[in-house]
Amino acid sequence: MQSSSTNKVDLFLVGSRKSGTTSLANFLGGHNEISLCNIKEPNHFNNTSVKSIDNYHSMFDWNKNIQLDASTGYTSNLNNTKNICQAIYAYNPKAKVVYTIREPLERIRSHYRMSYERGDLNTSLNEALQSHKLLLDCSRYYSQINVFIHTFGKENVLILKSEELNNCKTEKSIIYFLNLGQPFEKQIGVDNTADTDYRMPKSMDRILTNKLYTIIKSMFPKSIVTFVKSNCYKAKNKNLSMKLNLESKEILKKELVPEMHKLQTIVDFDVSNWTEKLNLL
Repeated sequence: MQSSSTNKVDLFLVGSRKSGTTSLANFLGGHNEISLCNIKEPNHFNNTSVKSIDNYHSMFDWNKNIQLDASTGYTSNLNNTKNICQAIYAYNPKAKVVYTIREPLERIRSHYRMSYERGDLNTSLNEALQSHKLLLDCSRYYSQINVFIHTFGKENVLILKSEELNNCKTEKSIIYFLNLGQPFEKQIGVDNTADTDYRMPKSMDRILTNKLYTIIKSMFPKSIVTFVKSNCYKAKNKNLSMKLNLESKEILKKELVPEMHKLQTIVDFDVSNWTEKLNLL
């Protein structure tokens, strides 16, 4: 089936980065009613003025009932989240939104490590917390999620903890939220939050995250892709420190403790241990 003017992508997995989103996207895409975009993180609504809607629609299988766009870039920068959310709403006001969250300190460390490995950051974690706004913005869960709740309605936004993705309760909540006719055949395998100690040359990272590479790698067995990718890394960097100084601890407490308190008002699970961990810094 070809996309028509009436066809709309109707499911968006928008965050948060390093919170199991890749695993969840692949899990959702494995259901026979859901078409996962064939380009990882299309980020179409980050700048719709220069992107073709026809090209965007060509990335989905319209023979399936639900089309899924999984783009954590939609909630990477809090200053842009509202505009992106409004662009998605203007495109499809009936869309549903899924947002995964992870213990904020673990998420920040994992995010920093990924950015360091890719060559986006060359500073310490303490310096990055002051200069790299995305590290904090992606853990401002309430501020990010509330934009989507205010726009689409709470009944159309599903919030999941990454630590609880691989359990029956989460699967049932997804089935109910999406009104799926049958259960999933496989469980969620959460592995994209795992951390490594390798550093990749930035030029090579551009190749490995290029859309053409995404298409080409689908032609080869996963074992070959993993082998090639792992051999593109430089030697292990054993000096990468995750230790926070006093100033960083104060920044995290000041910025994120209020976020966790407000987050508790919109989720149906307990996040008090996250708040406690921040307060103990």
